[in-house]
Amino acid sequence: MSKKMLVALFWLGVVGVVFISLSRPGPSLEEKICARLTAQYGDCQNIIFFDGHSNLVFAESDLGIMPVLMDKELTEIVKVIHPLDFQEYKEHNRPIAWQADNNLQKDLSMISGFADNTAKTIIINSEGGVQPNKFFIRDNLWFWYVTFKNKVILPADVTAYDEKGDIVYSGDEEE
Repeated sequence: MSKKMLVALFWLGVVGVVFISLSRPGPSLEEKICARLTAQYGDCQNIIFFDGHSNLVFAESDLGIMPVLMDKELTEIVKVIHPLDFQEYKEHNRPIAWQADNNLQKDLSMISGFADNTAKTIIINSEGGVQPNKFFIRDNLWFWYVTFKNKVILPADVTAYDEKGDIVYSGDEEE
């Protein structure tokens, strides 16, 4: 009887060790992304926005906002796109600042930038009146972006409106 008990305890111990080792969580997606960004750029404060439709993740750092292209399952990093700098935006001293990036990846181009609270609506006129996605970062600072499968028409023509519908920015210069 004691031999059977020892065998049962042995197998129970093996099952317990396997269960514990398999149930131990690995690093989260946010931790993986921030580790890569920290290694590449020296800083990653947090992930502030996931866009499952565009397979983009946006991370915040001291530099600014860093878009990260993910695979379709949003589990692996495909490419880190250069950061958009907070300081450059502040130096422009206008309601929006933006940049256009062609060929970030095969079939991926993007127009993105920063806006303050006065820019309630942004329209990309040169791309057929597209309204970009927009998310809040902090005090009077928003990030906006739109992705395209083809190249962006340059120079891009961007217009921003306030809450009354008045134009607060209109321009076609590439930032």
